Amino acid sequence: MKNITIAITFLLVGCNHKQQSANIETTPVYFQAYDENWYSDPSINPIFDKEWEAREYAKRNSMSQGSFAYSGHDYIVRVINHRYEVRRVNDEDDDILYTSNDFNDAYEYVVEFSSAHSDMIIYDLKTGKGYEETP
Repeated sequence: MKNITIAITFLLVGCNHKQQSANIETTPVYFQAYDENWYSDPSINPIFDKEWEAREYAKRNSMSQGSFAYSGHDYIVRVINHRYEVRRVNDEDDDILYTSNDFNDAYEYVVEFSSAHSDMIIYDLKTGKGYEETP
């Protein structure tokens, strides 16, 4: 009888348990029109929020056919998870040192390692801008 009373009470009143929402941060996904022959120039490899935008850019700007075969671009569309690249750029190197989705995070990396490298640039892959703000 006790179980029936509990069951009826539960059905009439309902459960007061509130499901906790998970506080999960999702990493943004970007679509990059990428030319591996020009990997060291982020201004040539832009990112887009929508896949169709990247595919349209790649189609419009790929020129590796015919007379452009050796000097043109040959884009593929790939998925990446960062907007900013910290690069070490000098006469010998153009290497990606760090990636981030937040400009301030990328800047903090530059500040932390500026004593070791004076040639770091933060590139915004979405706008194509480079920031030479080494402290």
